[in-house]
Amino acid sequence: MSHINEHLVTLRARVDAHFDAAVARTPAGFRCQAGCDRCCHQRFSVFEVEAAPIREALAALEHANPAVRQRIRAQAHDREAIACALLVDGRCSVYEQRPLICRSHGLPVAVPDAQDPDGPLAVDHCPLNFQDIAPPRPSVLVLDAINRPLAVLAELSSPGAGRTALADLAGG
Repeated sequence: MSHINEHLVTLRARVDAHFDAAVARTPAGFRCQAGCDRCCHQRFSVFEVEAAPIREALAALEHANPAVRQRIRAQAHDREAIACALLVDGRCSVYEQRPLICRSHGLPVAVPDAQDPDGPLAVDHCPLNFQDIAPPRPSVLVLDAINRPLAVLAELSSPGAGRTALADLAGG
């Protein structure tokens, strides 16, 4: 495994650990559970550094379950679909290799305020989560803390490369 891949695995592990700690801190605040795929009803793109392990997972799926792999291809080519092409029966078909954006879904996240991008960060979260309580500050993930190192890894891995739509990966 290259050093870049090792750093990606570390970054993923840190986001996963942050998520686990947030759930442990306020379990009543989270509605995230197996079968909830609300956050997967979007189409995303990823840097090549994240696309490569997804391609590997899809190649493994081709051998392990060709029928599911074919469903993923068909979903990818459905240009009217809103859901992620990798979503099969309410579950991510490449869950272990899912990108960082997917790993952060459900968490309360701190993002620049659309009205005041230079001002303080705004906290956002899934509308199903934290309905009765505010997310505790230690549970809030500052997205720049993930996006900046990911962008560095992406540039080191594939200088100047653009992003790849997950649907394009799924359709390949």
